[in-house]
Amino acid sequence: MKKIAASVLLITLLYSCGIYTFSGVNIAPDVKTYHVQPFSNNASLVVPGLADEFRLALSDKIQQMTNLDYKEGQADLIFAGTVTDYDVQPAASTADQSAALNRLTVRVKIEFTDNKHPENNYTKTYSYFYDFPADKLLSDVQAEAHQVIIEQITQDIFNDSLAKW
Repeated sequence: MKKIAASVLLITLLYSCGIYTFSGVNIAPDVKTYHVQPFSNNASLVVPGLADEFRLALSDKIQQMTNLDYKEGQADLIFAGTVTDYDVQPAASTADQSAALNRLTVRVKIEFTDNKHPENNYTKTYSYFYDFPADKLLSDVQAEAHQVIIEQITQDIFNDSLAKW
């Protein structure tokens, strides 16, 4: 009998806090849909397809980690993004002052709109980097660099907007 009472109490507590899953998502019960608008690319160096990669990765993450339905147009949650910076700089030097590592840094500005709970709305710029040997060209590591950077930035966006970590 104590186990049943404890189970009912636990379920009641979890449900009263909204929809909580073991993935850490805490979404209000009245939020059912999301939309990720096409990202724009305003970086000084525009990489074709990068904005689309971000949009698809963010949409996939939301789809995999929540029960929200994707909806074109006016949804409960809307994500709008812009790639604002794509930059390669030396990250570390050798004893003779030549570059040992280069760093690709990507910044993405996100406007998150929660149409059901406007107090959750925010605009924030996310940034992440990928270091690679200076003797390699960016084109040699670009696919891996994009994968690492996009995964980290979309995880950060997800955490801030839906996991609230």
